[in-house]
Amino acid sequence: QIGYALLFRIAAGDMLGPDQPVILHLLEIMQLEQVDALRKVLKSAESLQEISPSRVVLSKASLKGELLTPSVAAPVDRETGDPLAEIVFPDQRRVERPLFRGQLSRGITDLLEEWRHVDDLRNAGVRPAWATMLFGAPGTGKTMLAHHIAGELGLPLITARLDGLISSFLGTTARNISNLFTFANRYKCVLLLDEFDAVAKVRDDPHELGEIKRVVNTLLQCIDGRAEFGFTIAITNHEALLDPAVWRRFDIRIEIPKPDADTRIAMLKRHFSDHEVNDAVLRLMAWITEEGSGSDIGKLVDFVRRQQAIRKGNFSYLHAIRNFVQMSAHENQFQNRLLVGEDDDALARTLAFDKTVPFSQEQLAMLFGCTQPTISRWLKKDSK
Repeated sequence: QIGYALLFRIAAGDMLGPDQPVILHLLEIMQLEQVDALRKVLKSAESLQEISPSRVVLSKASLKGELLTPSVAAPVDRETGDPLAEIVFPDQRRVERPLFRGQLSRGITDLLEEWRHVDDLRNAGVRPAWATMLFGAPGTGKTMLAHHIAGELGLPLITARLDGLISSFLGTTARNISNLFTFANRYKCVLLLDEFDAVAKVRDDPHELGEIKRVVNTLLQCIDGRAEFGFTIAITNHEALLDPAVWRRFDIRIEIPKPDADTRIAMLKRHFSDHEVNDAVLRLMAWITEEGSGSDIGKLVDFVRRQQAIRKGNFSYLHAIRNFVQMSAHENQFQNRLLVGEDDDALARTLAFDKTVPFSQEQLAMLFGCTQPTISRWLKKDSK
């Protein structure tokens, strides 16, 4: 830097002499070197920007309350000493984003963007949507989604099962609910209320109607009051049990449906990301789990991988899938699960003409371990 400053003074005429042309040439070289160095720095910065995570964690200043640390214990029921909630910190459980159908996935992205930009909403005079209801069939990924949202926001997740908060003494139930919300409102966190329909079941109890009403009112008031402090997610598998007074407390209401065929295939690819599984096998698994949930797919994958580990060289995906159907009888007996037990030629014909997860003759040959002419002959049987 000193040499560059000296040369600059010479070039400006401060120090003239017979060697000035040489010095001017040196100055030009140094300028080019600095430009080149600057270009490298900028290119390096661009590369870092490209590889850096796109996730933008919510500013902790956006929320009221103290930072929640692992040394803080969850509140407990005074009578039993049982904890009223479980606390999970972002670094304790990293949950991949659940796979959903296209429009639903985009909606969840929008929700995360809204919750990440709470300050922008406030500055614009817009009230953030603090409370979200997730509902749908069991095993569709509602709890996983709640964990993912909390992780994306970089916040601890306080999970309370409402059926666990409800005591045989209704007065204790109201107190437990109040204590839970007081605790959650004290800290920067996401509050997850699981089994939310438990409150509706209590409301239908014909005994002590006055106390039951007080319990429900306590919960609704706590949800209303929490809007000043942080995010709340409620989960239910039985949304029909909830009355309008409950629904009104939630600005955002998201139904999580069972996965369609494309989503099931995407889930299976994720499950087998560390294994090479051909497309025909993935399609068969997606086919037999039609009408099933993400949880059903997980059970199938676990079974197949256990069989794979035990049988090693004698392993067959088709055989393992058929075994799974036989050994999980009376559980979600969907039509396709029953058909998978047919003879190879009959099953091949069923798969070839399926509209939801269609199979090509090449895929069928790969699945059954035979030639395409054999598949063609099997398919022609149906037309005779």
